[in-house]
Amino acid sequence: MAKTSEQDPLENTPSVDGVKVIVIKLPFDLQERLLSFPFLHLIRENYPQADLHFITPKKQIEVLNLLPFTAYYHEFDEDEIETVFDVHRYTATAKIYNVDIFISLTNSFVDACLGLGLRAKIRVGFSDGWKTLVLTHKTPRLAGHHLSEDYYALYKTLIGANIDTKLKVMSRDVTPVIQEWESEPYIAINLSPLRQAAIEEEIVELINYFENQRIILFASEDQENAQLLMEQFLAKLSKKNKYQNYVYKSWIELGKMLAFSRGVITFNGAAASLSTYVGSKTVILYDSEDPQKTAPFYFFGDFIILGVNDPTLIHSTQSSSVLKDRKRFSMSEVFGKSFEFFKLK
Repeated sequence: MAKTSEQDPLENTPSVDGVKVIVIKLPFDLQERLLSFPFLHLIRENYPQADLHFITPKKQIEVLNLLPFTAYYHEFDEDEIETVFDVHRYTATAKIYNVDIFISLTNSFVDACLGLGLRAKIRVGFSDGWKTLVLTHKTPRLAGHHLSEDYYALYKTLIGANIDTKLKVMSRDVTPVIQEWESEPYIAINLSPLRQAAIEEEIVELINYFENQRIILFASEDQENAQLLMEQFLAKLSKKNKYQNYVYKSWIELGKMLAFSRGVITFNGAAASLSTYVGSKTVILYDSEDPQKTAPFYFFGDFIILGVNDPTLIHSTQSSSVLKDRKRFSMSEVFGKSFEFFKLK
């Protein structure tokens, strides 16, 4: 669990004992939602007796069940809270009462207005534009910061305390979903993202470097489309490994599979955050985004970052076409680093 340093709270912030109800508006994007989990751990630890209410997207809401504490979930659809008029309707029917603290983890003015609709005594969020008029505690959201550190800035604004820079958080205990995971250990490889309606040939190349391994294949995005491509994809793979196509019904099931793996290989995205949150060793491939903004630094699982801009990891073949192909990884290097990191034999 997360630990906080001890300092006096800011003026006008109610004491820990005086806070009974906290409402937090979570981001819509799944990776951003997962990267807010360390912040949620901190809030729970600082206010252990308060009722937590999360206003959360309905899509993939089940990831919240990985949090090792209880809370109330108030779901909404993607287009349900778009205007201040939607805010009035939503808060009038949400059945959340006597709110002491409201915290918005987004940049949206409409989301910030939820605190007014709930009549929260303290309203915390990022200070830009019109939001400054509806918030009582605010802080700038500077460009280029890590997403989790943005949320920590809100925590510091509210509590008046810095976080422990070595903070690591982990999900609740989960049960295995892959049989014989101890006697036949496995590694998990993410087939997403699909590009041009196909599984990347890079993934085929990577998998075929392995020998005598049990490999669980999954797709964190476009799972249905990935299944349509699976038969053709499996035909390209080396017969020297044992493969299992893992189809999951929820992100809880996906997290359970990842938690008991020897290691996970995935491109950057929500799957990388999920994997490290459940404690798995994870190799994360970054081919466009900045790891200083999205890497899972504050989760318990060990991870290594491999960036396509690293000269040792770039595929040496250059495209001769007018439109250049995206940079591609040298999968022999990725395999070598994964093999060593996972301590495979």
